[in-house]
Amino acid sequence: MSSEFEQIRDEYYQAWFRFHPETAVEVGIPGYAHLLAPYSDDDFGALLTLNEMLLSTLEELDSNELSSAQQVDLKLMRGAAFLEMEALLNFDWRKRDPQRFLPLEALYQLTVREVDDLPKVLAKRLQAIPAYLRNAAQYLLQEAEGIPALWLQLAITSCEAGVEFIHGLPQHPRIHAVAPQVRELHSWIHDAMEAVGAFGRFLSEDIGARAQGDFACGEQRFTHLLLHRHFLEVSPQQLKQFGTRLFAETEQALIETCRKLTGNDDVAALNRKLQTDHPSADKLLAEYEQQMQAARKFVRNHNLLTWPQEERLQVVATPEFLRHQIPFAAYMEPAVSDPKQMGYYYVTPADTEELLAEHNRAGLMHTCVHEAYPGHHMQFVTANMSPDASSLPRLVNPSATLYEGWALYCEQLMHEQGFLKKPEQNFILLKDRLWRALRVIIDVEIQTESVSVEQAAKRMQQKLGFPRQQAMADLAWYSQAPTTPMGYATGWALINAARDHLNAQDSAFSLREFHDRLLAQGSPALFLVLQEAFGADVAQHANSEVFSAVN
Repeated sequence: MSSEFEQIRDEYYQAWFRFHPETAVEVGIPGYAHLLAPYSDDDFGALLTLNEMLLSTLEELDSNELSSAQQVDLKLMRGAAFLEMEALLNFDWRKRDPQRFLPLEALYQLTVREVDDLPKVLAKRLQAIPAYLRNAAQYLLQEAEGIPALWLQLAITSCEAGVEFIHGLPQHPRIHAVAPQVRELHSWIHDAMEAVGAFGRFLSEDIGARAQGDFACGEQRFTHLLLHRHFLEVSPQQLKQFGTRLFAETEQALIETCRKLTGNDDVAALNRKLQTDHPSADKLLAEYEQQMQAARKFVRNHNLLTWPQEERLQVVATPEFLRHQIPFAAYMEPAVSDPKQMGYYYVTPADTEELLAEHNRAGLMHTCVHEAYPGHHMQFVTANMSPDASSLPRLVNPSATLYEGWALYCEQLMHEQGFLKKPEQNFILLKDRLWRALRVIIDVEIQTESVSVEQAAKRMQQKLGFPRQQAMADLAWYSQAPTTPMGYATGWALINAARDHLNAQDSAFSLREFHDRLLAQGSPALFLVLQEAFGADVAQHANSEVFSAVN
């Protein structure tokens, strides 16, 4: 039976990757790097049929005959197929989200991922872009009034930055090295640039005044995402109650910490003071590199987890076409197949005092812990080294409850262990936790309760002291990724609940072993990982503990 499941799994993904070629490149599957994601009606129909067949086939399997790891994979495949079918039938992105047509990520990944025959696949993707974007217009024009204005503006901004990105491709070391093998490279780059620019003008001139759609996914879809992606059996209202409770508790702790540090409860004033201590714009990346290396050394010396045999992390400036979506910093994990396990730590250059203030030195250390060591980078590399964790269902179905929950937990962990030991860093810790608690609330409200982006942005400015630009950048991706923002605080709370329970039950509890067992499961839904790594009782206890005060 296990071999039958593996055959079903492999045949499904072999077909599924034809509809998701960029995902195939991200997880190191060869044979798809020359393609752009198809979007015709026939393609949508074929993908729908593929998922229907998978669900029918999985229904006939006796899951009791599978290993526990395979049972997790089966659940992930079933949940993902259900959600994709629902999206295809009820949320046709071709008529709502112009940014998904843009091939910028498809080109960028060829500069950072290892692919077979780079000259050929680069040529194929570049050549396809003009017709790909011309044909996109027919879908967007069908129901232009349903396109959210926020998403339209994101796409227009991406087009503007994308033209510059494509123009600079010949100067990228990897592209420059293969340029002599791509006979018409400069001509194809020119055509791609023109196509992206024309698409941006089309969006602005032909769609702009008509775009009045609502991005909210609605309560039913939100609930389905909670259940079938994150495996949380809670309602949006219960989730919001958790976020509200955590926000109130954290806000009170933040005020008390502020009083200890300053003698008053003026959180905003202390935050402004801390923000004055920041690197200059020309030394920003160097400061991130220095603090990242300090965190790396600390984690190794304190034996907080088993160190992978191979790992590298490079601090780089955020690609221009992503900067409006990543105002400060982010992380890009290595592919499983990468022998060097090279991750990329994006830092967005800052050119104003307001933006540089968000890179203050106290907060910058927290960011290095969150993104690098022992945060995202260690989590993804450790998972890549584990056979169970690097199965295709786990690689293509990540959940923010694990990868973001782990990164937020790491900020607390490094405070407990003494790396983030300055008095003001407890203030930063609580301020950032407050931000993640508010994300839970806003995630539910903008997707299921008709709260507007403007209302949410004002709250972030009032409660967190965010500049409007940062608030709007945050909210832009909230709007496109329902149930991802809630994953930070929810995952953090579940990890802590599981750790506390195991520590109370076992006098020989090992923090390192706890981390190793957690990270060895990959990046899928945290609740499933807790079940697999520590048993159903621990997972259920953690879930009950986190949501015990909600009805």
